[in-house]
Amino acid sequence: MGIIKLIVGCTLGASIVLALGENRVIVFPSHHSSSASSNDNGLLNSDQQTVFNSDINTHSEVNQYDDKGHFLIASAKKDYAAPLLLSSKDDIAIHIAAQSFAHDVYRVTGIKPHIYNDTLPHHVERAIVVGTSQNPLIEHIRNNDYSDELIGKWESYDIRVTDKPMHGMDQGLIVVGSDRRGAIYALYTLTEQMGVSPFHFWSDVPVRKHSSIAYLSSEVLSHGEPTVKYRGLFINDEHPALWSWAAQRYKVKWGEPAFLPDMYEMWFDMMLRLKANYFWPAMYASMFDVDGLNVTNGFPKEPIAGPNQVLANNMGIVMGTSHHEPMARNKPEWDREGKGAWDWTNSEFMEKWWTYGAERAKDKETLFTLGMRGDGDMPLTGASNELVENITSVQQSILEKTHGRNINTIPQMWCMYKEVAQYYLNGLKVPDNVITLFADDNWGNIMTVQPPGKDHKAGSGIYYHVDYVGMPRAYKWINTINLVKTWEQMTIAAAFNTTSIWILNIGSLKPLELPAEHFLHLAWDLDAWPINSVDRYLELWAEREFGGETKKEVADIMMKYSMYASRRKAELVNSTTWSLNNYEEAERVLGEWQDITDRSEKIYHSLPEETKPAFYQQVYMLCLMQTNLNKLYIAAERSNLYAQQGRNAANTYAKQAIDAFFNDADLTETFHSMLDGKWDHMLDQTHIGWNAWLEPIKDIMPPVSFSNPSQYAREGIPIPELGYGVITNIRVTHENSQGSWPGNTAFNCPQGEHCLTPELLPMDQYGVQSRWVDVGSAGPKSTSWKVEHDDWLIVEPSQGKTRKDASTDTRIKISIDWNKLPKDSSQGKGKFYLKASDGSEVTFYVPYNRYTSLPSREFKGHVQGDGYIAIEAGHISSNKSEGEYAFHEMKGYGRTLSGVEMFPRSTQNFTIGKGPKLTYDFWTFEESKDDVEINIQIGPALNFLGVNSTLSFGLQIDDKEPRIINPIPTQPLGFAQDRPYNKPVAIGAVPKDWIEIVKNEIRDVKSMIKLENPGKHTITLWGMTTGIVFERILIDFGGIQQRGYSYLGPPESIRV
Repeated sequence: MGIIKLIVGCTLGASIVLALGENRVIVFPSHHSSSASSNDNGLLNSDQQTVFNSDINTHSEVNQYDDKGHFLIASAKKDYAAPLLLSSKDDIAIHIAAQSFAHDVYRVTGIKPHIYNDTLPHHVERAIVVGTSQNPLIEHIRNNDYSDELIGKWESYDIRVTDKPMHGMDQGLIVVGSDRRGAIYALYTLTEQMGVSPFHFWSDVPVRKHSSIAYLSSEVLSHGEPTVKYRGLFINDEHPALWSWAAQRYKVKWGEPAFLPDMYEMWFDMMLRLKANYFWPAMYASMFDVDGLNVTNGFPKEPIAGPNQVLANNMGIVMGTSHHEPMARNKPEWDREGKGAWDWTNSEFMEKWWTYGAERAKDKETLFTLGMRGDGDMPLTGASNELVENITSVQQSILEKTHGRNINTIPQMWCMYKEVAQYYLNGLKVPDNVITLFADDNWGNIMTVQPPGKDHKAGSGIYYHVDYVGMPRAYKWINTINLVKTWEQMTIAAAFNTTSIWILNIGSLKPLELPAEHFLHLAWDLDAWPINSVDRYLELWAEREFGGETKKEVADIMMKYSMYASRRKAELVNSTTWSLNNYEEAERVLGEWQDITDRSEKIYHSLPEETKPAFYQQVYMLCLMQTNLNKLYIAAERSNLYAQQGRNAANTYAKQAIDAFFNDADLTETFHSMLDGKWDHMLDQTHIGWNAWLEPIKDIMPPVSFSNPSQYAREGIPIPELGYGVITNIRVTHENSQGSWPGNTAFNCPQGEHCLTPELLPMDQYGVQSRWVDVGSAGPKSTSWKVEHDDWLIVEPSQGKTRKDASTDTRIKISIDWNKLPKDSSQGKGKFYLKASDGSEVTFYVPYNRYTSLPSREFKGHVQGDGYIAIEAGHISSNKSEGEYAFHEMKGYGRTLSGVEMFPRSTQNFTIGKGPKLTYDFWTFEESKDDVEINIQIGPALNFLGVNSTLSFGLQIDDKEPRIINPIPTQPLGFAQDRPYNKPVAIGAVPKDWIEIVKNEIRDVKSMIKLENPGKHTITLWGMTTGIVFERILIDFGGIQQRGYSYLGPPESIRV
């Protein structure tokens, strides 16, 4: 695990910036400590910079150094930068990083350090010495025991100031890496603290200018081996966004490669700054190892590394290929020059084909993908465990032969993806020297971890997704990732030692910069980010990217965004997602989106001009586009519902939906045109109007409905006794119903005609304290209306006027003055009578239940209201641990508030009733004649410990016998070709309920119970296995079922 240690705390009056998760060692010295402490964002204005001694000796550096605890790296006022000293024997990757470091210093201060190899000019007395622990320079540093401790370690480093480190040098900032990437990461840690974001190019984060940079001499910054050995990114699904962007930016002709060193140099720079080391290149239409070579007459006869492959190795990147591209060869290479079938009936050619790839990658740091799937990411024809094991054995023989060394020294991995995961469950044998790469289910739910107790020398890893093309819906338009869930899933992987590889499918990167960086930070040093650290992470991220003044506000916005966006993928949201009739769900959801958009807009306008593009790309644009998308779909569905109800407002909302549809195009164009079109095409992805798992060719306007505003609403043949034949200019509708009045419609009652006087759902003291009734225009004439009602009903407003254009349509709120009810009345109905100037009349009954056996003063918990109890899992009555095992709340997890999970993660399986437990007290008012439904809503976890170790928890009601709940089916969904409505490809070893679970981002675990007596009751959730995340508890006495559909369910019940 990575360990960061700080030797001496910072006590100097200096401004400090940061690298996320690291101790702060870089300062911008100031005259007065008070100036620095009052500067909230840790960045100094030019008049706050230290003025060093002006008596400068141009032949000596004695006066260049302020000895007040700083090692001066650069000062514009002194026209000075400490030179860098490197060893010519060190890897070229370190020299490239040193050039970047020098350029970063220049970007901050305007002064560029000189770089020397092996020796310094005689007059130089202070320098930054950079190298690996066993190079000649570092070996000759005096008192360098700390560098000896790095020998043999993976990607570790140590940074410290040393006096007289070598002959002729007065003082040095010694930057030592255990290997080439250790040294590179050390340098980039320093430049990040100087204020150079890893996304200085890819998100246009500005470099903030300072007149001086210094390192705190009293501090040592060191980092041990990372949590995960290979930490990678995968460019995938890059059409139409990244490919089109690159083709335009680099003026690529049709049919020519778009991803060449010009792009990959910036990409690898970003990866290294993010402390990533492993890369799967784009492969839709790219040949990473070939692109840039002249292949007019075919591939080179002798395997020659292309310019991309050379660049990756020179910069320090470990290359790989995706899960279905074995032996360092991309799929488009096969499409271009493959011969015969892509299966083992063509084994002779396949061996030659793979040998070419192995030879081409020789002497290039490569982690080879093994195994074989079918052509084009499909299942392999005739596959069996025995067949694919044999294929892998042949591949290993090729590697050993071409590399001329023991196969145990050659990094290899085999990905258990989709149908291969099923092979693994059926006993597939992975060689001990091959990393087993498990996959999530493409939706962020880990399917398998390293089997506990099963030793596998090479270890195992996780292939994870924040972008995906496949069932049940492709998602690659926008950031829809919950960072807390990512933390929760990846900490499970780490707990079960699944840490040899973590690689992330990030599509085209934009706009997924934040979840990509968060994932890589976890992979680099998971210990730095404990439970409930995401909000802190977001604050640090916001401070680095946009400055410190707004960091808390930005962090809160993005924490909320993370939850809202992940409730349901944007690509799955449609006109029927949010309920218009129940719980005011559509209004609540849209209000939440609008709130963070308004807050983002305020921040955007407060930022310096140079910071606005970065904020727009990473925060403001995301909120704008998500809010507009939800406006579009909600307005479209309102138009459809209101047209069905005969309301003229259908036209208003149809127009709003159309405006939102075209506003989406305008927002996209704004993004594409900013910065002189730098990011043109990056939002080309189609995302509106889905009708299958794959996106449509272009965005499609969802269906909307219009209503003829010049036509009266007529109800049929005049039969006054039945209320038919009314010609009306108004329609009256109410909550929890699609019906409309006066008269009858197909939705006014189940039979569609001869309906009784409509009733609102009953109100009580502990449910939602109002119901709504809408009065809307339904004809060509303006119409006044007025409501008469019982005196204990509160109706606001009680009168109004509709206009033809529906501009004065009114939502009436009806509530009860409980003090005015008859004292002895526990149940009853009030009367709501609306009379309009056109003769229209509507009567509603307003029933109520007034409970008399109220909760006792001692009771604390949730109370039944509106026929249900809804409890957020984080609102616990009691939480009892068992030994080291206890439940903890993860703030921001899930769809509404948080998630609660048992920690630590292990194979522990408690006997029911013996483990840690959560209790939830609730109060009911009536005996349940029938069984009551209890729905324990949990996160969409999978049985990652295997079908023989299914996840489980215990459910207990009051003092009844607890029951064991195994919420995740063991029956697999199987192969999609068995299901005609799905794409005919394998979807892997996922449970039979998987499709709805991932679409809804929750699993409903329902049980039926009987609650004999009213009063206090307790639900106890017993911890049994790790991996279950509780989100909500719903107890339905009929109120939820009676209301019908909503996506998020009822709001939380009252707690007393």
